[in-house]
Amino acid sequence: MVKMLIIILCIIIALFIIGSITFLFTFKKNRIDSPDAQIKKNEELLSTNRKVWMRNTKRTVLVSKYDYYESFEEFPFNSEFNSTKEYLLKNNFSFTTTNDVIKELNKAQSKILNFWLVEQRKLLKAFDQTGLEDNYQNRNFLMKFYNESLNIYMKVVTQGFVPRILKAKIDFLKGDALLDIDKEVNLMHSWFTKAIDDLINELYKQSGVYQQSETFNNQYQQYTYQQQKQSKMSDQFSDINWAYQTLGVNEKSTSDEIKKQYRKLAMTYHPDKNKTAEAKDKMVEINRAYQFLKSINKVN
Repeated sequence: MVKMLIIILCIIIALFIIGSITFLFTFKKNRIDSPDAQIKKNEELLSTNRKVWMRNTKRTVLVSKYDYYESFEEFPFNSEFNSTKEYLLKNNFSFTTTNDVIKELNKAQSKILNFWLVEQRKLLKAFDQTGLEDNYQNRNFLMKFYNESLNIYMKVVTQGFVPRILKAKIDFLKGDALLDIDKEVNLMHSWFTKAIDDLINELYKQSGVYQQSETFNNQYQQYTYQQQKQSKMSDQFSDINWAYQTLGVNEKSTSDEIKKQYRKLAMTYHPDKNKTAEAKDKMVEINRAYQFLKSINKVN
């Protein structure tokens, strides 16, 4: 009888110890961060994501027929067309003609980027319409849609801009084809619109903003919009906001003010001036943000 009581007591003590350890582990794992810690964690998630996307994305594109690669190093997927310039000069096109071509390509690239930003704003507005709370888990959920918007831009550049404008411009110079750049740019805008609209519909379905219901013949599906409380998550994902914040300026800053702030940051973080481990990465981020604002004509 005494042995039985001892065994039961030992089992109770063991269960108590196991329960206590489980509780402490679970509490530590699921404890709520302070608001400041959560904000910092969220900001680091977005910053890290942009760096990872840049690193994992192939930054060169083959210009078929002319057998050279153009680099697209500027965020999100833009080029300074140095390889195209080199190709034209090597093939006996004048400096004037070459420079005119590069200006046209930059202008078309800027228009395409601005069209994409217009469509991406629709996606970011949809982020708010989901009514999701701004926390780490929900940002991770929305991140895949944000990344897909970047992928859409990259695909339009590689499958549209490069063959239909960049390569076509060289064809035109050689007398092999006609080219209407404005028409091609508008076509790519329509591609953005379709792709982003599809992405928004998928976001709504996965987040439950649309409730699925079957029509009477079961051949089609329709989605009824359910109004929900809106959040302001769009501000956090906005690439324009990222560029302004990285440089420490805002949408009201003039071109000269942005240039002045960029030079100030460059003096602080340039590897020749700052030997810390963080300076190199910081300078890359600053350059990307500055080039991004240049690409959308916020810097002249």
